[in-house]
Amino acid sequence: MPVDNGVSKPFSYSPLVTKTLKKRTVACITGAHRSGTSMVARLLHACGLDLGPESDLMPPAPDNPDGFWENLSFVAMNDELLNELGGAWDLPPRSTRFIEKRFDEMRAKARLLVSAFSRSTVWGWKDPRNSLTLPFWRVIVPKLRTIIVVRNPLEVAYSLHHRNGVSFHLGLSLWVIYNRLVLS
Repeated sequence: MPVDNGVSKPFSYSPLVTKTLKKRTVACITGAHRSGTSMVARLLHACGLDLGPESDLMPPAPDNPDGFWENLSFVAMNDELLNELGGAWDLPPRSTRFIEKRFDEMRAKARLLVSAFSRSTVWGWKDPRNSLTLPFWRVIVPKLRTIIVVRNPLEVAYSLHHRNGVSFHLGLSLWVIYNRLVLS
């Protein structure tokens, strides 16, 4: 029987606790533009969600003075993906299939981007374009948690009209496309 000699041993977690601590949570925040995704990302960041260094985040602007909370590298990756499909944030592509070989190089870039968060146990990124590119990201991060922010479509269309000058019809159409794709 071991004798307690009064020397304290270094604290160690049980194997079950260690496994739990190593578990990573990755969150993708999305929804149609002007739905409140920035507000949700800001709140989650305040609660400890790692969005990356502040220098990597899109700076505030007059139309979003509290900040966008978007990691510019993820936004650039999403723009590149949409461009490859012949689309953009305001011109969603007809297809959102990212399985073709032509996306191999982009998958490698995305894995490198994700690896920058390897030391974070709870991290994520926010970009409304994720609604259109989610199938791509689910291959890169298989256990990806998706947070979908939904706002009244009329309010979204009004906000897009006010900020970008898009017609109410286009604003409503974008709301439908973004939400239909992300929910599918």
